[in-house]
Amino acid sequence: MERNKTLYSIRRKMQLLAIKFTSPSFMSKVYFKIVLGYNLNLKNPVTLNEKLQWLKLYYWGNNKNAIKCADKYAVREYIESVGKKELLNDLLFVWKDAHEIVWEDLPQKFVIKCNHGCGYNIICKDKSKMNKDEVIKNLDKWMHEDFSQYNAEPHYAKIPRKIICEKFLDGDVINYNIYVFNGKAVFFSVAGGLGEGVDEHLTYYNPDGSVASFKNKSYPTYATTLSPLLSEMIETAEFLAKGFPMVRVDLFDIGGKIILSEMTFTPGGALIPFEPISADRLLGDKLDISYLKKV
Repeated sequence: MERNKTLYSIRRKMQLLAIKFTSPSFMSKVYFKIVLGYNLNLKNPVTLNEKLQWLKLYYWGNNKNAIKCADKYAVREYIESVGKKELLNDLLFVWKDAHEIVWEDLPQKFVIKCNHGCGYNIICKDKSKMNKDEVIKNLDKWMHEDFSQYNAEPHYAKIPRKIICEKFLDGDVINYNIYVFNGKAVFFSVAGGLGEGVDEHLTYYNPDGSVASFKNKSYPTYATTLSPLLSEMIETAEFLAKGFPMVRVDLFDIGGKIILSEMTFTPGGALIPFEPISADRLLGDKLDISYLKKV
């Protein structure tokens, strides 16, 4: 585990150095070839990953609503503006700096997040066992990182950085990641253990709940019983996705109540390793960005 952390840290430093002397489009082509094994065509994108890359480089960074919804704090304002406040988890605190945290004010269980990227999460199940110095160290590090530069995702650079504290969600928390293209849910994923290194799995499903004919080759699949709220979650995702050519809407079923996790515009850094690779093209055919490229 320690070796993996060291390699990860080295990779991140190399990414920052590389993009400093090149450009987001150049580095996107490099990452694309390394991860997916074929050349990125930005002039005529046809696969799903190519179209996600095109949106990432030429569209999301200039779309105010996308920037707002990628922001784990500002998305709350967007959700309220469309009349879906009931989807929001309870917000306990907002800080600009980790040293502003008054630990005595926090409940026994909570979740702390930085709002300007992915993976900046601290899940606390017992405050009495938490290493506060380690938490502050991590938050300080994250708040000084420009997340946009790691996978060349320019829209993250425009998010004003904050630290938020939300209510801890008890129970069996399963994330439904629903991919909505041009207002219509096309597929979704259910995963477990991601980032924990134990029992990691990810399975793709069709909107009707059947297992999809493709997978993410980075993870084993594990089909499971789906939420009875699936149809409502898909309807909710499609509602929130209105006005966006593509967005992945992540929702929880918490004891029969739908809660928003986040909205993601560059899922997997727009580098999703589909298997078979033909699924990349088949899914790309379902996403229309032609009207955007003409603007």
